[in-house]
Amino acid sequence: MSQIKLFLALLVFLPVLSQSDDNMRANPEKYIGKARLTQIAEGKNFMAVTSEPLATKAAYEVLENDGTAADAAIAAQLVLGLTEPQSSGLGGGTFAIYYDAKHKSISSIDGREAAPYSVDEDYFIKDSGDPMTFYEAVLNGKSVGVPGTPALLGLLHEKYGSKELESLIAPAYDLAINGFKPSAALEIAIRSDIGKLDKHISTRDYFFRQKHLFKNKDYGSLLKKFAKDGYMIFYKDPISTNIINAVNQKNGVLSQRDFNDYRVIIRTPVCDYFIKHKICSMGEPSSGALTILQILKMIEHNPSWHNYIEASKLAFADRNYFMADPDYVLSPGIKLLDDEYILNRRLIINSDTVLNSVTNGQPSSWGNNFQYENIGYEEKGTTHISIIDKFGNIISMTSTIENSFGSRIMANGYLLNNELTDFSFVAKKYGKPVANRIEGGKRPRSSMSPTIVFSKNDLPMLIIGSAGGSRIIGHVTQRIIDVLHNKKSLRETIENHHILNRGSVTEAEGENSIVKKLIEKGHKVTITDIASGLNGIYIDPQTHLITGVSDPRRIGIPMGK
Repeated sequence: MSQIKLFLALLVFLPVLSQSDDNMRANPEKYIGKARLTQIAEGKNFMAVTSEPLATKAAYEVLENDGTAADAAIAAQLVLGLTEPQSSGLGGGTFAIYYDAKHKSISSIDGREAAPYSVDEDYFIKDSGDPMTFYEAVLNGKSVGVPGTPALLGLLHEKYGSKELESLIAPAYDLAINGFKPSAALEIAIRSDIGKLDKHISTRDYFFRQKHLFKNKDYGSLLKKFAKDGYMIFYKDPISTNIINAVNQKNGVLSQRDFNDYRVIIRTPVCDYFIKHKICSMGEPSSGALTILQILKMIEHNPSWHNYIEASKLAFADRNYFMADPDYVLSPGIKLLDDEYILNRRLIINSDTVLNSVTNGQPSSWGNNFQYENIGYEEKGTTHISIIDKFGNIISMTSTIENSFGSRIMANGYLLNNELTDFSFVAKKYGKPVANRIEGGKRPRSSMSPTIVFSKNDLPMLIIGSAGGSRIIGHVTQRIIDVLHNKKSLRETIENHHILNRGSVTEAEGENSIVKKLIEKGHKVTITDIASGLNGIYIDPQTHLITGVSDPRRIGIPMGK
């Protein structure tokens, strides 16, 4: 059965699924499963991998015409906002790790959404005194933060781009004006969001009244303005005003000041070593790098599956307790990776027993004046892009609008995020402030983990990231272990069943010999569908052959030359 026929077959069964199943509704991609053969491409000069074929094609064409990795990522993201709107877009936020081959430097770029200045700690508390439910907040202007993706794309172009914006918007512009046939994956996502996506007039008109060919003239017109006047148009009237009006009509509190003050932040990437390979990813407000590297450093002496699960429990305990926006919360940060601290945490792991409960640690070089408890939700509508250009520049970029289709509110031709639901809905717990509580101007904690792994000779070797909410951390960590320790190919490890732990029960995508051994040892394992969106590139340190692999659980492809 062909890929498209299989997707369409799945569509037939979607109406019988429970409309009240919030977990299913938040993550419709998981019903695709491994519905196709893994997509692989090889090349010597460049490679692009995304979760959507038209986006990969746009990036490929830029690379073929001597564009940089930044140029290609811009073109791909603008297409994704049209063809994969359930996952990312101009109304969302983005994290990127960029490797500048000429200067051999790594930049960590934070384009995360920001909370309006006028919020208070009771922002998500109802008149009854109870916190809002997840979807009460999502389908509400209260959930929308100031988008960061446009500013990040603008910064990428200014710092690392070589092509005119007019050429980079061309693929998305053509699709917007002339129309595109929605993919089977987008059709599944739309069908499985009935009752939410059709809640607002603008989204109902766009997604349900266009059938065989989607056109978006507002989006196309906006891209032309972007190419002519730059990214700041997204933060000024009339574009910002359109967002403010759309959101505040639905109980939001955005103001022009929120848009005036939004800035992309260049942060120091968080890097450390595993089996003599340097690994770099996003620091806070992403919990990605710190949690991934804690796990890897704790098990470097013996990266068994048991140790991986136990280390994950310990690392997530620290993540949930400490991590948040570092401009608002004093967290230990990279002190969580100190060798002495890692050794103390490693000693908690016993090869013969299973940890049933874990708590956060306390780095010795960090005081007790700030103690936090973290609770909250996680992004679900997310996509990842991996690109290397002919000049050796690399981008690993993860983009999101949080829930599938975000807030379901549209403005200017694109969907707006519901990223503020990544904050804790309560500000205090047991009398202590919650690290990830909402505050004006603050950025919510994320699990997005765009990552670059370097060879022992300090050359880029693996570019990887994923969708999947807090499971992203396990998705990326498992693949790093497989490639560096288990010597698996990138294809093998991306095809492998997901196995991960986010602090309590171990989750597995299916049963296999590894899962059986974990159960025999006493691990509680839940077998469940696990959506992901791994897109990776492997550069062989000896032959320099470039291999791109796209997750078979989504519809993306790699293209290289």
